[in-house]
Amino acid sequence: MERRGTGRWTGRRALWGLAAGSLLLPAQGAHAAEEPRPYVFASGAQRVEGAEARSGAQELNSGSTYRSSIGPGRTLYYAVELDSDSSVYASAVAVPRFGTEVAYGDRIAVTLQDQEGNTCGSDKASFGTADYAAPLAATAERLIDGGGTRCRETGTYFVVVQRGSADDSSRAAWDLELSLAAEPRLAGSPPTEAPAEAQDPVDPPPPTGAPQGAEGGTGFNDARLLGHGVWQDRVRPGRTRFYRVPVGWGQQLSAQVELEGAKGGGGGVLSSVPKALNVSVHNPARTTVTSAGESYRGDPVTTALEPLAAVAYENRYAARPETKQMRFPGSYYLKVSLDPKLREQYGEAGLALTLRVGVTGERKTDVAYEGDAGPFRVTEDGTDAPVGGSGGGSGGADGGDADADAAAFGLGRGVLSVVATAGIGTGTGLVLVLVLWTLLARRIAARRTADESA
Repeated sequence: MERRGTGRWTGRRALWGLAAGSLLLPAQGAHAAEEPRPYVFASGAQRVEGAEARSGAQELNSGSTYRSSIGPGRTLYYAVELDSDSSVYASAVAVPRFGTEVAYGDRIAVTLQDQEGNTCGSDKASFGTADYAAPLAATAERLIDGGGTRCRETGTYFVVVQRGSADDSSRAAWDLELSLAAEPRLAGSPPTEAPAEAQDPVDPPPPTGAPQGAEGGTGFNDARLLGHGVWQDRVRPGRTRFYRVPVGWGQQLSAQVELEGAKGGGGGVLSSVPKALNVSVHNPARTTVTSAGESYRGDPVTTALEPLAAVAYENRYAARPETKQMRFPGSYYLKVSLDPKLREQYGEAGLALTLRVGVTGERKTDVAYEGDAGPFRVTEDGTDAPVGGSGGGSGGADGGDADADAAAFGLGRGVLSVVATAGIGTGTGLVLVLVLWTLLARRIAARRTADESA
């Protein structure tokens, strides 16, 4: 009896100590939760191997997302079956691992070819002055309206992905996320020229007011959902944040990103980091629309994107590249990166970002596609349909939020399960479990409230 009683007390003491330690020392759990996360690939993405030649190319299906990898200097082929009625967008996102050495000219290139090897469309993305590891996205397109006369036939085509690497860059393979999206023809008689106002768009004033918290994602699939308003996040040097903004027909997107001043830093040319803050916008096909950057020397800086045209189908006929990419509704992505060189002078803690995101203009509802719009749509409630989305962009699934919040308290589902089922007194165990879950529930509820306000 005494031994059993002592054993129960020992179990109680150990579990109470575990719970108390977790609750009294949240900093350790929070620090672990803030460690760099890998790029979140699309949920259920199928793995495929790129072929060295067309003859062995695996097929990619429209509306699906795939995972692959590519080594330095490699050229890989993937096959696709296209009809004669849809515009098609083949996207490749290259994901070097954190800390991978990259150089100015390192790049990813995507080309869509017909069976004779003719180029239907191509795109490339390089690190440029932001020569540090971060996701790179390039999208090759075949347009039915607003494109050339080549590659209009139904048949087999090939997505060709090439990686260019400098001699002193890392030889490690880059992960790839591949997606293929089809855009149907517009219902009725589509316009044949760009609107006059799209050639010289006017930038609306940035939103004002108190910022709301919004933690950015690691990529396109878990990008944080934002709406019109002022948002605040924190980003560490060498890290990239993704946010997605639903923009409908007739609406105009604007964005201004402000980086706070560093405490104890700044002042003097020697502390300046060129293009330390990098911001870019990608459309629903993941094509880069525009980008901007600002140097940083410890003082607050602001990067404002150039004025973008309101979303219109006829923008595809525009001569201005930025206008041409604002041609369909859906998720437009903000990608924000900080140069890792900031770590050397301003520390690892990170800096606060303020994002002033504008979505202005009344959304048109009288424009429609003939078929399934896929990612090129905004729903009736104003939300989006991101291609290959895993559901993590607006807070993730409930289970994911619970695990993340449990980690912030130094707890996990396994620990909670142990607490719930361990051999301690029923009343004591129930009280402890209820206390822990109440704390987690309050935190999740607070996060959901912030999400819903978006």
